[in-house]
Amino acid sequence: MSAQVKIGFIALNDAALIVVAEALGFYASEGLEVTLSREANWSNIRDKVSYGLLDGAHMLATLPLSRGLGLGPTLGHIIAPMALGANGNSVVVSSRLKAVFEDQGAASLLESARALRQVIQLRRSVGEGPITLAMPFTYSPHHFVLRHWLAAGGIDPDRQVQWVVLPPSRMADALRDGVIDGFCSGSPWPQMAELKGDGQVLFSDPDFWTLKPEKVLGLRGVWAEENPETVQGLVKALLRAAQWASEAGNQTELANILARDVYVGAPVEAVQKALSEGGAGLVLDAQTATFPWLSHAKWFMGQFVRWGLTSEAHDFDAIARSVYRPDLWRQAAGEIGLSLPLSDEKDEGGHPQSWSLAAKPTDILMPPNRLFDGGLFRSVPAEPA
Repeated sequence: MSAQVKIGFIALNDAALIVVAEALGFYASEGLEVTLSREANWSNIRDKVSYGLLDGAHMLATLPLSRGLGLGPTLGHIIAPMALGANGNSVVVSSRLKAVFEDQGAASLLESARALRQVIQLRRSVGEGPITLAMPFTYSPHHFVLRHWLAAGGIDPDRQVQWVVLPPSRMADALRDGVIDGFCSGSPWPQMAELKGDGQVLFSDPDFWTLKPEKVLGLRGVWAEENPETVQGLVKALLRAAQWASEAGNQTELANILARDVYVGAPVEAVQKALSEGGAGLVLDAQTATFPWLSHAKWFMGQFVRWGLTSEAHDFDAIARSVYRPDLWRQAAGEIGLSLPLSDEKDEGGHPQSWSLAAKPTDILMPPNRLFDGGLFRSVPAEPA
């Protein structure tokens, strides 16, 4: 009898592994009967996993960590046995704002942030309202990307910017109507905004961080403990989906699958624009973009502290280890022949070129790992696996 699993997802390109595994039968090949549920927002995802209405979900990389930090509803523990890729988001601004940046010759992220500081100062001097930016969830990578970018340009994100939370599919309309000045969301909605003339993409994840963590497979902790074999089957199915989705020859079919109404439900043109070179930079490679790095968890938790969302009075290493589960990834990945990293943590940033990661049976050639401001995050090294 097939193991039955309920998995939620949001209509975004970075749900690719979740939906491809259904569309191409990878779940079934692992003896799983998976029911997918498209959800309207991240609060729904969080609450339904918490209450057992879903066994797991396509989830913001920060969401299980916010639970571990005691933020928001605290019912239940959520674990992340794998990442669902890297990158995939874009920042969109109004055409008027983009024109201002271009007039000032702002060609880099740092220059655009400095130009925005001047816009904010000008608005204030003439009595206009603050710049308003939208993100899909308060405890989200989108929020931290925007704050990091603003702060690099000398802008105080708490005092000089107004924040709103909106579903990604509604952000373009809010930008068109002048309710917001810009937003950060997952693809293909930024590309949809650009195609419709509602705004222009200012930068995408790879411009901010070349291999930025974004989504994970989040599982209800109690369910995962009670169903270890099912968890392994689920991770293997998604890793096989990643192997398929990262093949260059499958990109057209991938876009067509994502564009289906039952999945992302967006025009294939927008989906393809986001997936193509120069788009949102979504990386789905099983070997280099699905390991649940503890250093990712610690970087994100550092952002929670930096922006006053939590205090330093936590054992961040213990939280990272209880939520992100590289041991479960290694068990599944080893069975399908992937190389296994020797450490649970790595430097984040500091690699402008491809580099070699120590692993067994063979080292892994990793893509560049660089932050736009040259920053380097080095967490306490973990013990070798």
